[in-house]
Amino acid sequence: MIKLKDILNEALNIYSVSVTIISDKNVSFTDILDGMRATRKVTIINANTSDEIELKNRQRNDGKETHTATMKFVAGNDPKQDLEFLKTTMISSDKGDPGLRITGLRHIIFNTNTLTKI
Repeated sequence: MIKLKDILNEALNIYSVSVTIISDKNVSFTDILDGMRATRKVTIINANTSDEIELKNRQRNDGKETHTATMKFVAGNDPKQDLEFLKTTMISSDKGDPGLRITGLRHIIFNTNTLTKI
């Protein structure tokens, strides 16, 4: 049974951070965001890629795209450690396979300078 104390503790440990996402150009960015939202501890991801970055993405010919977003997540005692957990979880396969866990997600960079408690 979920205790009220546990629910309140979760609500008190919600953080926001800016994210840079490197993805495959041939995979839908919406599908990548959906995969990130499905990761444990992640609550909300809002894409906020600027028009300037979108223009650069159209000019790239290396098969990659760059996007920015704001992510909210539930953290434990150390939110920076939780970011490492999230990065590993989103990039690596859960079964140790060489394939990626979220199809099309190549790399994710958390801007820890923007890490704020909500």
